[in-house]
Amino acid sequence: MKNKHYFLLVLVLSFSLGLSAQVKINPSLGFTLENKFARYVFEPLGMGLSAMFDLKTGYNHVDPVDGKHLLWKIVFGKGIMRPAIDNNYKPCSYGSLTKRPDGGQVLVLEWNDLRFWEEDSICSVKVTVELPENDGVAQWRISVSNHSDYWGLWEIACPAVNGFPAGGKYDIATPETGSGGYLIKNWKGSFKQRSPSGFFPMQFMSFNTKSNGVYFSSNDGESRAKDFFADSKTRELSLIRYPENMGVAGSDLPNYYPVSFGPYQGGWLEAAHRYRKWALKQVWTARGPISQRPDFPEKAVNVGFWVRDTWVWDIPPDEIKNTGDPHTWRRDERDPHEMNLPFLNAMKTMGVPIAFQWYGWHHVMFDNDYPHFLPALKGFRERVTELVDSGALIAPYINGLSADSKTYDWYKFDPHAIKDEAGGLHQHFYWDGAGRLTPMCPNQNFWHFSINNVVDSIINVYGANGIYMDEISCNSHELCFNPNHRHPLGGGRYWADGYRNMFRKTLNIAHQNGKKVVITSESANEIFFDLVTANLFTGRPTDYEIPMLQVVYSGYTLFYGTVCDFRKSDLLFNFCVGQGFIDGRQIGWMDFDLFRPQFKTKVEYLKNCARYRMATQKYLTFGRLWEPIVPDNDVPVFTEEFQGGGAHTGTAPSAEARLWQAEDGKIAIFIANYINEKVNFSYTIDPGKYGLEASNYQITEISPEGNNSVSQSGKTISRTEILEPNKVKVIEFAPIKESGLKINQIK
Repeated sequence: MKNKHYFLLVLVLSFSLGLSAQVKINPSLGFTLENKFARYVFEPLGMGLSAMFDLKTGYNHVDPVDGKHLLWKIVFGKGIMRPAIDNNYKPCSYGSLTKRPDGGQVLVLEWNDLRFWEEDSICSVKVTVELPENDGVAQWRISVSNHSDYWGLWEIACPAVNGFPAGGKYDIATPETGSGGYLIKNWKGSFKQRSPSGFFPMQFMSFNTKSNGVYFSSNDGESRAKDFFADSKTRELSLIRYPENMGVAGSDLPNYYPVSFGPYQGGWLEAAHRYRKWALKQVWTARGPISQRPDFPEKAVNVGFWVRDTWVWDIPPDEIKNTGDPHTWRRDERDPHEMNLPFLNAMKTMGVPIAFQWYGWHHVMFDNDYPHFLPALKGFRERVTELVDSGALIAPYINGLSADSKTYDWYKFDPHAIKDEAGGLHQHFYWDGAGRLTPMCPNQNFWHFSINNVVDSIINVYGANGIYMDEISCNSHELCFNPNHRHPLGGGRYWADGYRNMFRKTLNIAHQNGKKVVITSESANEIFFDLVTANLFTGRPTDYEIPMLQVVYSGYTLFYGTVCDFRKSDLLFNFCVGQGFIDGRQIGWMDFDLFRPQFKTKVEYLKNCARYRMATQKYLTFGRLWEPIVPDNDVPVFTEEFQGGGAHTGTAPSAEARLWQAEDGKIAIFIANYINEKVNFSYTIDPGKYGLEASNYQITEISPEGNNSVSQSGKTISRTEILEPNKVKVIEFAPIKESGLKINQIK
């Protein structure tokens, strides 16, 4: 009787709370999962995704295919054997749908006790698809329980979709190495990029055809090894996971994290805003924005521009410096002050603080005998002392990822190197003359100690106030199968955890005795943004460039570098530097040859942007980049030979603008004119869109010389800025308070 009353009570509560019982579905009939935004169609038996509709427009993103549609793939491993199965290997054995109290739906699909290669019940696969009530993008999860005493898991892909994306049909937006991101129109091609990685520095991408978009993101806050794969020719898209203990009999894949995949309305910008909401909840942003971090070095914030060079800077005028060929780097032993004069003169010319990334200061040849950088060349300590005392940020180069297997004591490092499945080394070829640089396993404390011993000397013996740790942020999780390293073999999270632990030890040294030494690394990798102070952009100028990374992470980390061959046209230089400025990067990263008389015009443009950056720190350092501003008028374009994304001829606008918001709520338009003639730039903005609601706004032009109030305006603002040749402009919009009321009280 008591049990009966308890059951009735549960039943009454279920109805009163709006709970729904789980409903079984019949996989042999297929299934359609939908809400008012999206419709997902799963075909009978194998439950492959055969259609994906955006119900706003009725657009279907998944095309018909020859054969059956996919949902997941599993690759097993044993030695060199890699047999695979997918969702069509056997029919789905169980399905259910649950409607949650919040209006969301959860579809569960199971393939249980699958027999494979003379083994009964080798594995079971469970896929869940969660569709919220008010969004068309679903959350996809997979877990694999492996019962084999012979096979281990090698790769697991889910979602694995065929019939999408079709070649030439979509504009694709992706994070890119040393760049804010690329937008490739009418994309055709194929790629497979590892994450976590500086080659794919965020975990999302978007596909867009007009307003119809598809969002694709792994929501992995633990930074486990995975690949993003897309191929327009075969029309395939998948998120490939590398499990712990790859190829080890019985290895499983738990349900670690979801993948966000589905249709939405908008372009790459809307995808970036969506991703930012997730990214600002992760461990690498948990310390908060730069303005709220007492540990963040002020020296990194107050940088006007960057220079990078080798040991000798005052090359004779009749010589062309080749910083790309270490064989040509000179190692003069002269008076330290005399050798520093090009730097000190450049600082006077520019009138803003300089940051310097210093190569060739060590006794070994570049890319050889690492990590034996010490001792430094004669005079290094004296030169560093003078430059630091002048107010500069000095960040000597070291390589934090690789050791040279040709070095005299390689036997010490070999046990700690990354090893492949056969026990071989993962060696990288960079240039003819480099050593056999070999990535070390970041799980190994021996490597942490080796690198941080060098860091300690650079900071506490030689007096540098910065350090550049090459390759770490740029590289990707390389699968290590060394059984002596005490980490799971192959996949998992040990690569990210290992380097995060190493950076923590670096910061302990950098912050000892009240110091706030700046830590920088190559490219950018989101998983290190709380540990690396500033991230070097090495990408070359290109018409593909979009500020994708900055839209997501502005205000939480720093980016620097506008890399350009200043021996080429003024227009290309202005485009590179000016775009970098409005996108929020600390500009520069050229060598001191830039300050030769023949490049005076370029230096003037660099100086103009640098001075504006120092005057607008509240926006470009501490603020948020919202979006590029699309002009209301036709802005002239130019055609140029670009290198970024591969050598190609491209077209870009002669002037561009970005909208930034400061922490005090004010917004500003940053505009750069790249050409040597006036350009009119018309635009319309609604400050209320950014939470800045008022009846009237004060409009102010900000400049290094001071601010100038230019006008007032109503709720919607339409303006035309006349841009002087080769100049930038910043226009700020601030609400005018009425009768002492707070802005949010004014309707």
